Amino acid sequence: MKVSLVGLGKVGSAVAHAIVLKGLADELVLVSRRTEIAKSEADDLNHAAGLEEHSVDVRAGGDLDTADSDVILYCDASPAKSIDVDRYSAARDNLQRLHERIPTFAAGSPQAICVMVTNPVDVMTWFALQMSGFPQERVFGVGTLLDTARLRRLLSEKLSVHASDVRAYVIGEHGEDQVASFSTASLGGESMKPSEDLALLARQAAESAGKIYRTRGFTNYGIAGATMMILESIRNNRRRTAPVSMRINDYYGVKDVCLSLPAVIGRRGIERVLRPELNEAEQAAFHRGASRIREAIEVLTPSLEAVS
Repeated sequence: MKVSLVGLGKVGSAVAHAIVLKGLADELVLVSRRTEIAKSEADDLNHAAGLEEHSVDVRAGGDLDTADSDVILYCDASPAKSIDVDRYSAARDNLQRLHERIPTFAAGSPQAICVMVTNPVDVMTWFALQMSGFPQERVFGVGTLLDTARLRRLLSEKLSVHASDVRAYVIGEHGEDQVASFSTASLGGESMKPSEDLALLARQAAESAGKIYRTRGFTNYGIAGATMMILESIRNNRRRTAPVSMRINDYYGVKDVCLSLPAVIGRRGIERVLRPELNEAEQAAFHRGASRIREAIEVLTPSLEAVS
């Protein structure tokens, strides 16, 4: 399987390293605006690959070298200008980069699955879907998968169980109005009733990225892990269920905007979308997230039309 990784910042480099360690590609093309960085990254990763049992052929390339990719992992982002943790602060610059590059990727790899990693991921996913012309099952973002992992980790510590045994999802916006859907959460078939204690854990999970960002200036291991879960499910047709950012088609009245819902991920991309029942408070938060994404789309669209 050919995987093209676009963008080699802190996140892209962590993703590339994880691919090599897990052997999740036969061919890995690294694409960076700084060609010398991509070449050095490829050399370093090939050295690392030589110590693994599986073989991954890593090479540097440009946008045209992504042709015939099975999966495109889009991590390209403009450099952070401050320690501001607002995921929307770089939206205009990141979107302009996407606008310049996605036609080449789509033309060269018309059957590829495109996984958006760059923030604001819900906005970027929506525009990638429009610009690529791909069907919606083949363009989606990592969305709230990492948010879900953070919440499950906190729940597992509180309940003294393994995180993989916790059935709880964070859905909706990857941001302020993310929804911890406790009304459908369970452990061993036993329901988790919404409570103030659970709400506190949800807030801690939502704030954890900001704490890391303010200390390190970035987060990368967690998002790399989330991306690997998606890539492994595609490569091996694992049909794992993960909350990913996708185009919403009339879920509690929300449509034509990208937010996260649990989906079954397989070799064809999104194989099935799940639609959990939400209580009134969760529905309200989901709608607030939808309004925020729709507003961002409306604000950003004219800037793209001006350069088209």
